[in-house]
Amino acid sequence: MTRTFRWLGLGLAVAVNGAALAVLHAAMLQTVAREQLALQRPSRIVVTAPPAAHALASAQSCPGPKVL
Repeated sequence: MTRTFRWLGLGLAVAVNGAALAVLHAAMLQTVAREQLALQRPSRIVVTAPPAAHALASAQSCPGPKVL
């Protein structure tokens, strides 16, 4: 009886530790993937706008020196 409980306890401990190591491994893989994506530089960024929006964006929207 005692030997059976010891074997069950050992099996449970091994299972819990194995599950914890699997979760840790998955978390480390996700971290590495995020770091690799953060280091990648975009090759080119193109910003386009229709003509009306371009005219609006090029207008000066900040207050001039008269405010000061």
